[in-house]
Amino acid sequence: MLSARIATAARRRTGITLENPVQLLFSARPWTAALFAVLSFPIGVFWFVALVTLISTGLGLAITFLGIPILIFAMWLWTKGAALERVRVNAFFGTDIHAPYRELPDASWLRRLRAFATDPAVWRDLAYLLLLFPIGIIEFALTMASIAMPLRLLSMPFWYSMASSTDRPWTATNLPAALGAALIGVLLLAVMPYLLVGMVTLHGALARGLLAPRRDAELAERVDALTESRSRAVEAALAERRRIERDLHDGAQQRLVALAMDLGMAKIKMDSDPEAARTLVDEAHKEAKLAMSEIRNLVQGIHPAVLTDRGLDAAISSLAGRCPVPVAVIVEIDRRPPAAVESAAYFVVAEALTNVAKHSAATEASVIARREVGRLVVEVTDNGFGGATAIPGNGLAGLADRIAALDGQLTVDSPPGGPTRIRAELPCA
Repeated sequence: MLSARIATAARRRTGITLENPVQLLFSARPWTAALFAVLSFPIGVFWFVALVTLISTGLGLAITFLGIPILIFAMWLWTKGAALERVRVNAFFGTDIHAPYRELPDASWLRRLRAFATDPAVWRDLAYLLLLFPIGIIEFALTMASIAMPLRLLSMPFWYSMASSTDRPWTATNLPAALGAALIGVLLLAVMPYLLVGMVTLHGALARGLLAPRRDAELAERVDALTESRSRAVEAALAERRRIERDLHDGAQQRLVALAMDLGMAKIKMDSDPEAARTLVDEAHKEAKLAMSEIRNLVQGIHPAVLTDRGLDAAISSLAGRCPVPVAVIVEIDRRPPAAVESAAYFVVAEALTNVAKHSAATEASVIARREVGRLVVEVTDNGFGGATAIPGNGLAGLADRIAALDGQLTVDSPPGGPTRIRAELPCA
């Protein structure tokens, strides 16, 4: 609860400027900064003592091999300590510093240990925790002094007469001197919030520099994610092409072959048996309509014309109208998103409503499509019995791959007993 309040205070935009020290003084920022700085001192002392003791003991016993387990434990311990520091920094600053470590290989424990020990992020964790000791001392001293000194000077007119000039330094011996000290206290009190906030801001910059992932590591992770999503997108495209070829071969093509055969037989019997020829023409007409219907459905599965012509609102309404389950539709999109994003959103709704109709036993469903900051969000909810999962090979997994290729995210929340909520977030700057 405390960390949530601190994070909320850190995220709040107060519009405070250097010309408004009173507002800054009575805001939460300097006092959360003071709390952060004060906590840094005992935390820094603990980690300095613990790590110096473990590392020195491990190095001293390394020649007998008894120190190796101690050093391994020390490495594990300081990475856990760094993880706790990330939580603390994220709570106070409202940041999102996540673990920067490289993924360990799927190999023997010795190779995994070597990869762990050679990870630069592990040693940056150690550097941060050791630096936290002197930094904590400095921050604690500055925090105590910046708060105590203004309060002491401000209160001097009320107690200066009870103290002699030899009791302690910085003590007034008469009222004018006490009033002058109080004036200095007011100035120091105005400066104090900026000192605290600035000091802790520098600490946050140090934490982000040592505890956060490096830019090159983030880029490498990003490249890996994009490569994987691209591979899944290519596989999904190949599977879609095979489906289209199969549907054409087993459906429309067979009907067109039957149509051609019926027309050929009708042509042969046109003169000798007009009634039989008329019957064959009627059957050919039915086959032609069925083939047209199948081709239309196939085209709808590739890219519906209503989506191109009238946009996502009309396309989703069309899907909802064809669904046997009553569907409430809410579309709040001020302008059309890019074609790829629009198409992906449409197929999310199409697949979700297909599952609602076939598998969920739901009696009602809803579709909500809206723009958020830089994103198009589509949510499909039903009151069925749940249990939907995006396992490899099913439609939801294919959708997840398609959305990942656009740098989006698909979330399936479908506990047993329902309800089911499918949420797609697509970048739409």
